[in-house]
Amino acid sequence: MKIMFLSILFLLISFNIFAFEQEGMASWYGPNFHGKKTANGEIYNQDDFTAAHRTLPFGSIVKVVSIENNKYTIVRINDRGPYSENRIIDLSRKAADQLDMIIDGVMKVKIILLEEGNDKYHRYSNQKYSIQVASFSSKERAESLFNQLKLDFDNIELKNVFIKKKYYRIIIDNLNYSELQISRVKLHKKGLNNYLIIKKT
Repeated sequence: MKIMFLSILFLLISFNIFAFEQEGMASWYGPNFHGKKTANGEIYNQDDFTAAHRTLPFGSIVKVVSIENNKYTIVRINDRGPYSENRIIDLSRKAADQLDMIIDGVMKVKIILLEEGNDKYHRYSNQKYSIQVASFSSKERAESLFNQLKLDFDNIELKNVFIKKKYYRIIIDNLNYSELQISRVKLHKKGLNNYLIIKKT
């Protein structure tokens, strides 16, 4: 029954039949798990914006809004849990701190799915990635966004590309897996979610 429910949930999300939202209690986990492997194969870092969820695909980006103080954080799902029945998400210490829930330990929140992950298990490699943040035919629009982003991202470039006509593309280049995921969360925090991830060969 549980497997059938999860299959239906993933199918609905995949075809955008509804936007996934969930309300309940959030908790956080930190020092005792720092440096240990997460369920998707990564090494848990309590200072990254990540979280554990029971069902959302690994790599999903979610917005977590406090119902108690209206603060929010954006995290990436890379672990499974929490396993307490009355909790729906387990946040990293960094994310929990952004919601001001470190002392109390738990908080009522609303989860909003921003981007569905690929649910892949991560195996560390030397693979490099780039992110095409946006592509413009207008140089002025490209420069405006680039100037907004250049202080927040390393290795960001504004490139000219000619495909029948000239385009101006904002690229975050030469990222390892961890840098890629950190950049994804940062882009979502800025309201930029139509980016393109490119594996470098």
